[in-house]
Amino acid sequence: MPEPEIALKTRRKEERPHEILESALKLFSEKGFAGTRLEDVARHAGISKGTIYLYFKSKEELFHEMIRHWILPQLEEIEAIGQAQGPAEEILRKQLEVIYDNLVATEARHIPRLIIGEGSRFPELAEFYHREVISRCHRSLRSILERGVARGEFRPSVLEWKLQPVFSPALIAALWKLIFDSIEPLQIDVYRKTHIDLLLHGLKK
Repeated sequence: MPEPEIALKTRRKEERPHEILESALKLFSEKGFAGTRLEDVARHAGISKGTIYLYFKSKEELFHEMIRHWILPQLEEIEAIGQAQGPAEEILRKQLEVIYDNLVATEARHIPRLIIGEGSRFPELAEFYHREVISRCHRSLRSILERGVARGEFRPSVLEWKLQPVFSPALIAALWKLIFDSIEPLQIDVYRKTHIDLLLHGLKK
């Protein structure tokens, strides 16, 4: 039986923000922030230019919401894992696996490249990404390192570590997938295991 027209229109309206954000990631990835217009995103999403302004008042707002859409659910999962009880080593491993499975192995990996490419020209985008993503991720990872030291799992000198080397291999993997994968494919599972094993061996007493 055909779906009632009103129900179809309602469902279509509810799905529209998601469709806009999907289109935004694709076009921002292809054209960059400066080269993408709201009307381009609207056209790709199959809506009018006027309609997109009902959801997003500016290109900057759309870019911010695109980051939240693609990355914040994974950050919330990382933070939730960090609240669990258990060995710090096990929790840190699970957090890094979420990063690889959901931020490196998916289309979300386009976002760091966008920030790197556009951050110097649009510093407010870099500041937003640092505040909303990197700082939150670092805080969560830092708390697990501190817990590991307190439990005697990790070396006390870990408290002096910077967080960038802990997180950066995942960023490098995302960029490699985008730039060099057609030349030298990256085996994400093997790379992830290498990163986590090296990190944990460095952390332990």
